[in-house]
Amino acid sequence: MVSVRVSVFSTIFGENGVEEIRREAQGRFAEKQDEWVLRYVESGEADAETRTTVRAKEDSITVIRSGGLDFRHTYRPGKTATSRVLTPAGETEMEVKTLDYRRRRWERGGELRFSYDLRMGGENLGTYQLHIQWREEP
Repeated sequence: MVSVRVSVFSTIFGENGVEEIRREAQGRFAEKQDEWVLRYVESGEADAETRTTVRAKEDSITVIRSGGLDFRHTYRPGKTATSRVLTPAGETEMEVKTLDYRRRRWERGGELRFSYDLRMGGENLGTYQLHIQWREEP
């Protein structure tokens, strides 16, 4: 795995309008046959860390998070899937309808883009767009 700088851009379209979040993190990237593996750690509130592993294949992307929010979910365009999410408040069900997914590589970097409609605990939380970009550290 090579050291990379990761930028995560999230846009959430919900009942209360549009929310944009940008995060930066140090990470590691590896390409294994048709799968790209990106690992990074985000620092959160009260020095809590969230570890994220992204496994991007040609037709799907799996996100595994552990820390304040624990889950494993695979996103496939045109498919709706459910998974369990563990939060500090307890366990709930997450239902995701994946709308779009694209991945792209270039020399010393790459990006992943995907969007989905999210329901959690039976409540519609809106449409999410994620753009994850990385570049190798010198």
